[in-house]
Amino acid sequence: MDDFGQSIPKTIGAWEAREADRVFDRATLYDYMDGGAEVYLAFDFRGVWTRRYAGPDGRELTLDIYDMGSPAEAFGIFSCDREDPEAGIGQASEYGFGLLRFWQGRYFVTLTAAEDDEKSQKAVLDIGKAVVGLLGPPGLKPDMVDYLPSGSLLADRTSFFHSNVNLNNRYFLASENILGLDRSTDCVFAEYDAAAEEAGCLLVVRYPDAAKAEAARRSFLAAYLPEAGAEGLARTENKKWVLALRKEAVLVVVFEAPDADWARTLASSVPAFKSPSR
Repeated sequence: MDDFGQSIPKTIGAWEAREADRVFDRATLYDYMDGGAEVYLAFDFRGVWTRRYAGPDGRELTLDIYDMGSPAEAFGIFSCDREDPEAGIGQASEYGFGLLRFWQGRYFVTLTAAEDDEKSQKAVLDIGKAVVGLLGPPGLKPDMVDYLPSGSLLADRTSFFHSNVNLNNRYFLASENILGLDRSTDCVFAEYDAAAEEAGCLLVVRYPDAAKAEAARRSFLAAYLPEAGAEGLARTENKKWVLALRKEAVLVVVFEAPDADWARTLASSVPAFKSPSR
């Protein structure tokens, strides 16, 4: 990642790098970010290259380029925290409140401005456009994303990840890892337009084998849905329905369903998955 120091311009517009670039790997990431490192380490994070730019009136911008190991992992870390409008940079992006986030190939990039105003926004977007062309060609999303039922899918609310910490950031399930998620599991969490002003949720987890998927289903039902019958279906206290079923080595869980039939239809629409891409 030290090559970025040579390829990325030290001066972009009125903004200039005035400090030494830094690089952090899996062993030193906690030295860079006091909180949140575990979110990156749950992916195949390889390292982050960071540079600070100084501009007019003492303003500062921070550029972080994360090598996530593969395009699927870069999409994953980007997808787990989407909130703002598309910015038109890279394979997908968003900008809001002084923060630009995007992914391109195996890289996930953030640009953060200390202030959120027109000058800072222009600088952030200009630097982002200058950087994206140096990151190489686009890459493929995780194969699991293509297997989601399309219907009423809210595409920009779809996340790919591996661990319990990432799941709980999207949809808090339990403090304990009741689904047995780890680096060997591939997960997609998606939201669907279930009814007016409501969204149903779908979690799909691919395990290394059917035995682990079945163990996870049993653990989930015992800890989260003990009232469910053989079908793995029950109505929760908020009057919504939850359904958990296994398809070979894949566990499918529907949350926040408006009725039992909606849950059954969505779960049954998940096809058999191909072998893991990793």
